[in-house]
Amino acid sequence: MPLHPFIRNLVAGSVFAAMLLALIPSTASAVPLYARQTGQNCVACHVGGMYPLLTSFGRMFKLTGYTMGNRPNLDALEVQNDAPPISVMLQGARQYYTNTSNSINGAAPSSAMDMQVISLFSGGKITDNIGAFVQWTQQKYSGTQTGTQWTGAAGIDNTEFRYADRILEPDSDLVYGAYINNRSTMSDVWNTTENWSNVFVGFFNGGSPQSPVTFLDSAATQHGMIGAGAYLFKNNTWYGELAVYKSVTHGPATFLLTTGTTGMPLVDPSPYVRLAYNKEFGPHSFELGMHGMVSYAHNGTVATGGVSDWAGTVNTYRDVALDGQYQYVQDPHYVAAHARFSHENASYAADQIGSLVANPTNILNETYLDASYIYKTRYGAMLMYQSATGSADTLLNPMGPAGSPDWKAWTPQIFWAPWQNVRMGYQYVIYTQMGGTTGRNLSFGGASYSPHDFNTSMLYASFIY
Repeated sequence: MPLHPFIRNLVAGSVFAAMLLALIPSTASAVPLYARQTGQNCVACHVGGMYPLLTSFGRMFKLTGYTMGNRPNLDALEVQNDAPPISVMLQGARQYYTNTSNSINGAAPSSAMDMQVISLFSGGKITDNIGAFVQWTQQKYSGTQTGTQWTGAAGIDNTEFRYADRILEPDSDLVYGAYINNRSTMSDVWNTTENWSNVFVGFFNGGSPQSPVTFLDSAATQHGMIGAGAYLFKNNTWYGELAVYKSVTHGPATFLLTTGTTGMPLVDPSPYVRLAYNKEFGPHSFELGMHGMVSYAHNGTVATGGVSDWAGTVNTYRDVALDGQYQYVQDPHYVAAHARFSHENASYAADQIGSLVANPTNILNETYLDASYIYKTRYGAMLMYQSATGSADTLLNPMGPAGSPDWKAWTPQIFWAPWQNVRMGYQYVIYTQMGGTTGRNLSFGGASYSPHDFNTSMLYASFIY
């Protein structure tokens, strides 16, 4: 990328963030409704104040059902003392594409800084044992496009209701609870799953790279199914969780689902499990565990035009992952690192062989690593590595010369938080392998490309209050 366009747009992004700074109060907070409830600033719950990375206090806040602190007196609100349990987050960005021929990187605009996402949050303490995390999101470029005009999409986002209690004794500490939420891995408190990974802001149009991940990590059913689970956390060390997720298409539970989930796979009751060992000593925190899910996803039928239907046949995805986390939290230095190694065995229904896939079963092994450093809660850098290897399937992975799913990518990111309500950053996704190849022999739209043609970068700014 030439230097001068980067500088010009960095300045534009700085002006955009400066406009937001004028609106910011003197106290900082990550999801401010929780900060107001607990009386804590964002560094208490988030590593270096950077959402969504949870500290040990942030993990305990979530595990105890978002109930720590005081609930606002909604019957007799005092404007100066009892802010309602509502927060808002704005995200703006400009994206850059290495290659846009044949629309390989989609059609979302990449020429101007634009406000692209608005999220509203509510929840917190409802009773002493019941709390909630509720998010609603409007995305400007997630709807349909007519010419240069876009119709945005809006709906409920990550949402969870929890019941929790804690039994404290001189030689024992037990936290236990139950939840209902609308996305598998929503319950994660160690930021080792796709849903709460270290990527603070995702690409609004990530283009069309062939970079397959497991069904569990793909978010294929995000906000399109309901999960009910229970968990135990013993002595701040041993964690166990069991849940079941299922798609619902009617009834009162559909208020938890995003409108427009038609086209998502309909999922029969599918079990999810997580086990973890947690160790904290001084400013250090360490976690090692595993999580997994067996998902039974329905295919489409002729009558539904290929849209997933309860009458359709079922594909089975067996996912299991090892995960780990390390944190160092002591001002002015903050360090966080995460690792996930996932294995998937996918079995396809007979009517999908020859149309969706070439093989009756496929294997996919996925690797995710990240490391972040934050200084004085203001300046930070992150490096992420992702890759996958697995079974060659020419129908499922058509871009490569032999149907390989293998890919590798690096994502460096730098960011600055002049206030902890505002974050500005620049991230760059660099593909070094795709379709099992590093050369210019990927096929897309009748033309040949190399993995580097799918490189994508983004200058972004976010504000939350």
